[in-house]
Amino acid sequence: MLGRDHALSGALAFTAVAPLLQVTGAHLAAAAVLTAGAGVLPDIDEPGSTIARTFGFLTGAFAWIVHKISGGHRKGTHSLPGVALVAAAALGAASWQSGARASGPWWHLVPAGLILALLFSAAFRALNIGGHHGDAFGIVLAAVMIWKGWDLALVTPRHLPVLAVCVTLGMLAHLAGDMCTHDGCPLLYPLSRYEFGLLPAPVRITTNKIAEHWIVTPLLIAGIAYFLWRDTGSVLTAHVHLAGRLSRPAAISSR
Repeated sequence: MLGRDHALSGALAFTAVAPLLQVTGAHLAAAAVLTAGAGVLPDIDEPGSTIARTFGFLTGAFAWIVHKISGGHRKGTHSLPGVALVAAAALGAASWQSGARASGPWWHLVPAGLILALLFSAAFRALNIGGHHGDAFGIVLAAVMIWKGWDLALVTPRHLPVLAVCVTLGMLAHLAGDMCTHDGCPLLYPLSRYEFGLLPAPVRITTNKIAEHWIVTPLLIAGIAYFLWRDTGSVLTAHVHLAGRLSRPAAISSR
């Protein structure tokens, strides 16, 4: 799948489960963008990928290293063990930041800040938002979240930092998307190289073809729009109805 659709699938995954995580408002918007960035994170194993080009030579060199260590493209970072490893790193970075905000050294903020900047900027690049200024905007948003501590808001039922949840959901959405293509994903790598698929072989999609542009992308956008309406519009509607009910007794008593 294209980086755009991987990013959209990440945003879709978070907006779908947002009510379970009790995330609303600005936190919902920020987390959806973070998960969109995490939706292209598994492709950090490919130096020419969207996320590898986010910060030029820096992310390109890092992607080259990951490519060598993980076994190549669609290997280690496209497996369940790879997702678990990266999610654990995100959880550790968020926990470090939490300690730094309480009483720890300031440099404990750095790992979380780097992850946030990478995910925000990668999301904007994948979705063609902001053009050449998208990377700078992503860095600014990361700085704001570090300052506010939003990524560490323990709002989930299991008290997990939102950053770790975003990384996990985005990467799993990426794997699910690749499993809908002809190549599939080696979910058990390095234990097994078998490539798992979600769809029967005849109906799997080919990247950057008509089916992806005219079916997959519109469905992802429609899904995000629906879940955002459910997560925000339905709440607004409830407030309007409640305000109307509360105003009726006052109107009667004034007669």
